Amino acid sequence: MSNGGLLSKSNYVVSETHNPIFLLDQHEIEQITKTLSRGAYLWKVRSFSRWFQRWFYVDANSHLLGYHRSGYRKAMCFVNSKVIFDFGDIVDVRKGWRSDVFNQVAKEIERGKHRPGMEINEGACFTVVLGGNNRNRTLDLVAASADECDAWVRGLKHLLHLTKHQEKSQQFDRWLMKMFKAADDNKDGSLSFDECLTLLKQMNVKLRKSYAKRLFNQANTVTREQDKEKVLDANEFVVFYHLLMSRPEINTLFSRYADENDELDSEGLSQFLDTEQKISKHPDDCIDLITEFEPSDLKQLIEPKMSVIGFTNMLLSDEFQLCNPMHLNEVYQDMTQPLSHYYIAASHNTYLTGNQLSGESTVEGYINALMRGCRCVELDCWDGPKGEPVVYHGFTLTTKIMFHDILSDAIKPYAFRKSDYPVILSLEVHCSAEQQARMAHHLASILGDMLYLEPVDDLVQLPSPEELKHKVIVKAKKLKQCVRDSTDGTEESLSASEGESEEEEEIDGEAAVNSGVKKPAHAVECHLSDLVNVCQAVHFHGLEAAKKNGKCYQMSSFSEGKAKKLISSDVDGFVAYNMRQLSRIYPGGKRADSSNFNPIPFWNAGCQIVALNYQGKESPIFYNEAKFQVNQNCGYLLKPSYLRNPASFSLAAEPSWKPKLLRLKVISGQHIPKPDQSSEGEIVDPYVKVKIVGMEIDQREFKTKDIHDNGLNPVWDETFEFPVYYPDLAMLYLSVKDENSTGANELIGAYTLPFTSLQHGFSHCPLLGEVRQKLSPATLFLHVSVD
Repeated sequence: MSNGGLLSKSNYVVSETHNPIFLLDQHEIEQITKTLSRGAYLWKVRSFSRWFQRWFYVDANSHLLGYHRSGYRKAMCFVNSKVIFDFGDIVDVRKGWRSDVFNQVAKEIERGKHRPGMEINEGACFTVVLGGNNRNRTLDLVAASADECDAWVRGLKHLLHLTKHQEKSQQFDRWLMKMFKAADDNKDGSLSFDECLTLLKQMNVKLRKSYAKRLFNQANTVTREQDKEKVLDANEFVVFYHLLMSRPEINTLFSRYADENDELDSEGLSQFLDTEQKISKHPDDCIDLITEFEPSDLKQLIEPKMSVIGFTNMLLSDEFQLCNPMHLNEVYQDMTQPLSHYYIAASHNTYLTGNQLSGESTVEGYINALMRGCRCVELDCWDGPKGEPVVYHGFTLTTKIMFHDILSDAIKPYAFRKSDYPVILSLEVHCSAEQQARMAHHLASILGDMLYLEPVDDLVQLPSPEELKHKVIVKAKKLKQCVRDSTDGTEESLSASEGESEEEEEIDGEAAVNSGVKKPAHAVECHLSDLVNVCQAVHFHGLEAAKKNGKCYQMSSFSEGKAKKLISSDVDGFVAYNMRQLSRIYPGGKRADSSNFNPIPFWNAGCQIVALNYQGKESPIFYNEAKFQVNQNCGYLLKPSYLRNPASFSLAAEPSWKPKLLRLKVISGQHIPKPDQSSEGEIVDPYVKVKIVGMEIDQREFKTKDIHDNGLNPVWDETFEFPVYYPDLAMLYLSVKDENSTGANELIGAYTLPFTSLQHGFSHCPLLGEVRQKLSPATLFLHVSVD
């Protein structure tokens, strides 16, 4: 299997300090790409006992990775491949034993097991991590040698880099090529007119046959003698589809600023930006936009000009999306205020990928959450075999993972890959003193200098995210005092600082799930207590007690039910509490299916750590990802000033100020797919639902009319107005549904963003699926103004 000996996991170190693709010169890139295109036999590992040899290869032009289930070699042929993955759906490529499957393999090797006739070299192993509809799925692969493994890892990373940085127009044409190949049943590289019509129906496009035939003939520029009828090759099909993409709403807008030759010069573009987008840009600076987006030779004139195609490309670019691009690409907020002044992206039962009773526990759950911007992850820690603590949902059938694997494979390498700001490890500890000491050992030895270990002493306010950059904070119970006997090294732990931990509330909340099973209580162990400082878990004794005696570094957790009662009984008191101390809100114990509560009421009350099941697919997690996508998705958002500083007004009272007025025009849609991106069924009748979520006074919704049989370019051209009193707490939620007269209207896609991140003027926004994957190339074309 390999040219190396049997390696244990601890002997192999994978450097994550640089991206290896940037060490390749052009010649190396070409050679490695050829190697991957030719393909190779790789072992696909499902567990220590389940290995399958498959022929893997890539199609670099189509940006596809595939493998044959059967054991024959057929490079560059995706005809009989049962499994194909688009590079756009690949999240990461990791070398070594860096996945749950390989962790299991490592454990078996450490127990002395081996595979007959095969030496397993970690240097020959790598993992392809999938996203989109395959989120949390991995391809765990073993190459014939470490060198072959290195070629696959470096080559795939290079191709993924190219895919990620493709221009929008290139991505769109690649999508068309992908659809063309899927429709080419006999694989002769061409489609007849009838085959094109069938494909268009699958793509949600309905046309008059005579009109489609005229455009088909216009695109058909190559005639092949062997063809009995007119056909389109892949490139001609791309031209044919572009001919269908008439955008009259953009043509009309373009004509307002274009000259008599229907061309837009830098003066006209400057006027458009100033009038429509409220962007001041000198005509000389507009030349850069023309050069970037105009595909024709018009940009090379002495006085460069832009065609309607270039204008459309510009409006589809990231610079003209609905969400302010600066908010997506920069940490633009003040990060120097106390930690209690920020919303913090938080995950509940981070290890689970399924339900709370029998779901699978994985290290991948932590990696996935961290790479999605999560800054507070939860570890439910229990006594494990051979003195090693494990993480799982106690007294259930969920699988178990090793505590040290989470730290070494997820927290250490991924804590600061997405964001520089602190990660909080929320420990729910059910371990004996001996295994708590083992937890402390792993935290210190694996994370080392990453741990934040400063004493709190007389701290009057929490440190800021800026001060805590690249630090991991341990949240658990803290002992008042540890008395250590210097003669024999034994320790005596005194009571925790505020009696019971807040985790007891969480345990009580699970009683219905656990059928009344009594969970054992364990004293806090000194070494683990030593690692706790700014996030000391304490029992909540009421708002008045917290106001009188609470310390800024003490925090409590609340079930969703208890937090709702606090909000309904004394919202202003709860807001004041959240100005000084951190609060963590978690789903009630009856949510065995890993469903989520609506986080918005808790954000409105200033709660910082609103922990959700990140594997969820419903609107709460959609809101969560939308809220935290801004500020460069760093996981920290500054709360509004009235939730940070004592003020004279009451959140419970009616506002006395005038609202902002949002005017949103829903103009049109582009490439709207069928529900679940199906190729079957009738053409959709799409409509758009628009609503504001936030404070109760701001919440309202409207819907457009439905457009019959048009997923290609439905035009609604409808305007809605929303008065918004609390813009800092509001979010705009857009959803596209399929009108169904005989059943429920199915959701096609949606998009959400904070109200304060709306960009003025004309823009496009992408549509996202149920696991927040882009339904590329589906978009909505909108106009926004806020007075």
